[in-house]
Amino acid sequence: MSDFIYTRTSMEPGVLANNLQAIYGKDYPPVKEYHGPWGSLAVSDSLYHGFQVYETTHHVCVVIGGPVLEFQDNSFLQSGLNHEGTKAIYQRWLEGSMLWDEDVSGPFSILIVNKLTSEIQCITDIMSFIPVYFFRENDNIMLSTHVDVLAHASGEQHLVDVVSKVDFILHGVVTYPYTVYKNIRQLQPASLHVVVGETSHLQTKDYWTPAEKYSYRTIDEAAHTLRRYIKDYVDIVVTNSSSIAQFISGGEDSRALAALLANEIKHDAFVFLDSMNREGRVAKKAAKAYNANFILAERGEQHYLNILQPSSDLVGEGAQYFHAHTFGFHKYCKLHDYDAVFGGLFSDALLKGARVKKIKGSRRVPFIPQIKWKSYSVTKSISNGVFNDQILSELTKRRQAHFQYVRKYRDQSAVEWFELWPSSMNMNIANLHVNRRLFRSYEPFMSKDVVKLSAAVPQSWKLNRRLFHKAAKPLLKPTKWLLHSEGRLPYFPWYINSVIQFGTWLTNEIGVKIGLIKGNQGPWNQWDELMSSEAWKQAIVEYSSGVNQLLPALKVQDVFELFDENQLTYLQHINLMQTLYHGSRIKKAGNN
Repeated sequence: MSDFIYTRTSMEPGVLANNLQAIYGKDYPPVKEYHGPWGSLAVSDSLYHGFQVYETTHHVCVVIGGPVLEFQDNSFLQSGLNHEGTKAIYQRWLEGSMLWDEDVSGPFSILIVNKLTSEIQCITDIMSFIPVYFFRENDNIMLSTHVDVLAHASGEQHLVDVVSKVDFILHGVVTYPYTVYKNIRQLQPASLHVVVGETSHLQTKDYWTPAEKYSYRTIDEAAHTLRRYIKDYVDIVVTNSSSIAQFISGGEDSRALAALLANEIKHDAFVFLDSMNREGRVAKKAAKAYNANFILAERGEQHYLNILQPSSDLVGEGAQYFHAHTFGFHKYCKLHDYDAVFGGLFSDALLKGARVKKIKGSRRVPFIPQIKWKSYSVTKSISNGVFNDQILSELTKRRQAHFQYVRKYRDQSAVEWFELWPSSMNMNIANLHVNRRLFRSYEPFMSKDVVKLSAAVPQSWKLNRRLFHKAAKPLLKPTKWLLHSEGRLPYFPWYINSVIQFGTWLTNEIGVKIGLIKGNQGPWNQWDELMSSEAWKQAIVEYSSGVNQLLPALKVQDVFELFDENQLTYLQHINLMQTLYHGSRIKKAGNN
């Protein structure tokens, strides 16, 4: 299933279904509703084979996402019965044999309703890759995998949390467990949540935590194990698929995946760009090296503005819409037709230390060695000239509280896991939120084994790509001499690439200055051009009423001045635009 919403208090037929379908605009999926003395439940159809709702005389079992089952074969993933995978999970749970951190791998959330006792069990995945939100009022409790759906169904859409809105604008995420709605929170990751009794008491018990316990003697041992984990996950999915695709780029993650897929059936490799550029040329050569069918899909100049409304609705407020790279292309490229579409999301975050803070200059001059910035703090007081001090003070307290929550498990690496645990703290997660709702998306680097390995190795192994390089090197051999789009050779270790990348970086810097290198050579669009366009200015006007929700937090209250402020980065301006859109949408709904 793509999403669910449950309420202890029964709702009129059709109400919950309408709320679920609203996030899709016109192209919404079928939704099934279930009603009884235990409450009401609505579930949108699953894109993943074998994971439709399974109902018995005693229970209703819902599985969101397309997890790999580790306790049996996964032959149903290609064209199994509608609920074969869901039924297998249900029966193992019913037997009392289920180990949630071992038996189910990849993004998922599961809801089991006992129709006889009204007990509700909700299980979140190991990182809450698919988050679940809850709302409680008196004896009623409501749960959903989409925060805006829950807000509208509960009537909470107008009760916004201004602190969280400011948090999103500044950081691109909302600090766990808060949401942009005052009375809605996110459930704890890697946990079993049970709703019991007439008072809807919520009991929570974790089944896994990212404890800072190093389990590998050497980096070579960890790398060998990592390569096997990724291969095993890919093999399970591919063995049970007849048509597969992947997203390919000028980088190394997609090359490693292409190598694993190359031994199977011929597959398609997609890249989305403004036009064929350096990124595309590298991706095309990589696809050829791994016997993949390269497909370029070109974006329009205003693509990321055009998708702001539909993709914002799909990911929900509090998640950055512009990570929805596939939106629109999912139809053009017919991604829904594939049994599996592979991505490389979270490889940087979990395996390459992308969330480890490095000494200043690492991004500007990428050829210097990555060194941890030991004195960096995520808990210092936030200051910004746009927002008032009271709001920023409260936001600082929330971030400090989350840091202490993470620090219980990760004393030495709390700053890194601050942006990982749960995954809603990582701004890139919105990519999954969109993909899983549009096609059968599979992310090998989100498998439970990779997550556990990431938690069980020192940060120093992740820096400078050491762990990833050792794991991926055999897979990168076919592209040994193909430069990464950033100007290095992924097959070789960091100390060799420091020299290589310095040369390519210097050549590129000079080439841009003297005009030999022109245009957009990277994977993203050119935000500076988009944000100076008339269309962007018109969007500010169109969504300007959304600023009313932010007024209690603002020092500068004119919406146009906000976009002129030098104290907001271009990413924060994008977050601001998305926030204004959501605010204007709610205001319009309230006037209707």
